[in-house]
Amino acid sequence: MKSGPTIQDIAAAAGVSKSTVSLVLQESPRIKAETAEKVREAARALGYVYNRGAANLRGRRSTTIGMVINDLTNPFFVELLVAIERVLAQSGYTTLMAHTAENVETQTRVLRSMREQNIAGLIMSPALGTPDDMPVEIQSWGIPLVLIMRPMSADVDTVGVDNTHGFELATEHLITQGHTRIAFAGNRKGYTVANQRRQGYLSAMNKHGLPVNEEWVVDVELTPAGGRNAVRAIFDMKPRPTAVVCYNDQVAFGVLHELDRMGKRAGKALAVVGCDNVVAAEHTNPPLTTLSAGADRLGTMASRTLLARLHETDEHAQPPVQYFAEPELVVRESSTGAAVHE
Repeated sequence: MKSGPTIQDIAAAAGVSKSTVSLVLQESPRIKAETAEKVREAARALGYVYNRGAANLRGRRSTTIGMVINDLTNPFFVELLVAIERVLAQSGYTTLMAHTAENVETQTRVLRSMREQNIAGLIMSPALGTPDDMPVEIQSWGIPLVLIMRPMSADVDTVGVDNTHGFELATEHLITQGHTRIAFAGNRKGYTVANQRRQGYLSAMNKHGLPVNEEWVVDVELTPAGGRNAVRAIFDMKPRPTAVVCYNDQVAFGVLHELDRMGKRAGKALAVVGCDNVVAAEHTNPPLTTLSAGADRLGTMASRTLLARLHETDEHAQPPVQYFAEPELVVRESSTGAAVHE
């Protein structure tokens, strides 16, 4: 026996996507009236009968928010996740979290699964190498999206940090301590955030007329192991830098550990500045100077931005949010008192 028309049949007849047909049948306010009427006309012409009882079970308003994180080995993202979960829970939502470990294929599978789980919205820190059209695809699913920490497009809600300003600030601090040979550890070619942070470092050096040797911009993994490798590279340079600004606290922790292994102390043998101000930064030996934009502040802003999207209609839609917090420098012992040899 031949089955009746499907949502796919309606989509083909109306010239729209299956997700658009589904939203129209659920009477979603997200779809324009003109498009909705075209879909309904196609459904009537095909003799489609909508089973609202079953649809209510399938399409009951979700209270689950997807959260996709690129690197949960970095404690900054854990602190960010805690802040996001707290705000969402206060509004009656639960969080479905996934870790991609910077793997785009894993991220694709995770996103597909979350779509199938009927999540209400998504907060995401994209994996390195994420295709440029990914935000558009997610939005086409009818799922509100907020990018966090890693901007991709001005057309999608984004919460992050003013990286260029922050790394200007960090480099200026080292210059005021008397350093003229300053390295940047954690450069990742083709990576937007690394480019912004490197640009801030270079801008401050240029502002003070300080040359930058190409080898001082050290391309290492954004991990403690990367920091350890950076220190070994720096101490092989002649003349070597007397200070280093690190991509994040993870890299800086590796720098501190390697200096200690070498019998040297940060703040004396080499001035060190990190970025993120994770909880452990205050308790390293010596305590780490680092940039702080506040994981709690960023997580709260991302949650509130998504919640606002969940409660708006097409008629009252606001332009994309582009929020980039200005970090502050928290000065501790790792960057003060280092010997400077010209």
